Amino acid sequence: MFSLNASTIAFSIGNFNIYWYGILFAFSLLIGWYISNNIVKRLNILGYSKLSLNEFDSFLFFGLIIVIVFSRLGHVLFYEFQYYIHNPIEILNIRKGGLAFHGGLIGLMVHTYMYCKKKNISWLLLLDILSISAAAGLITGRLANFFNQELVGKVWASEYGVIFPLVDTFPRYPTQLYEALTEGLLAFIIQVIYLNRNGWISFGTGKYSVIFGIVYSTSRFIIEFYKDVEEIFITNNLLLTVGQILCILMFIVSLIIYWLSSKKVTITK
Repeated sequence: MFSLNASTIAFSIGNFNIYWYGILFAFSLLIGWYISNNIVKRLNILGYSKLSLNEFDSFLFFGLIIVIVFSRLGHVLFYEFQYYIHNPIEILNIRKGGLAFHGGLIGLMVHTYMYCKKKNISWLLLLDILSISAAAGLITGRLANFFNQELVGKVWASEYGVIFPLVDTFPRYPTQLYEALTEGLLAFIIQVIYLNRNGWISFGTGKYSVIFGIVYSTSRFIIEFYKDVEEIFITNNLLLTVGQILCILMFIVSLIIYWLSSKKVTITK
């Protein structure tokens, strides 16, 4: 049995606290930036893309702002609307956590579509590049949730349970680690295997986006059963979480992208 440190603060500068959540979240963004930039460089060298690194970095810069804003709005709207409607100033306090992946995903997809339409670039190409970097970034992103002691699992009477002191003294499922290994690492490994088998020309087919979408939505849907989160009545005999409902929608969108890629539909200007 393992117990986390009761403090989520990495260090302080005067009265300003730096949280592990912020450090790991920033690191996940850095990983995503590094991988996506190297993919663009490689595609340009091979002649499969004409997107300059300056253009791509500009796209990522505004995309980052959009992801943070929409992630926060997603958390507010999807998960704790009643709390934030009575404490609106707390919406701005993101240093302690509270970013919803699906909210950020929606914002990024809209931003990507609008950018591709303006620049006449393949939408599926950019989605593929972003999806493989997102999978890698999620590994440390979920570790941020773990050390921030949020999105904890249900009580688990096992020697392998983890105690989150800021929650209570009961051992729980370390669901954040499960998500890091599946939504992040597993999706990334499958994408790399697909790349090795099909080559760099496979970017722009939408397959990397489909792999990420299906692995993420499926694994999170299953892991949600072990999370200590509020469930919603769908029917008299079915209970689902908000996250599971969003994962179902994500799975459907992934199938639509697969259909687009199989029909060789390219969404451009």
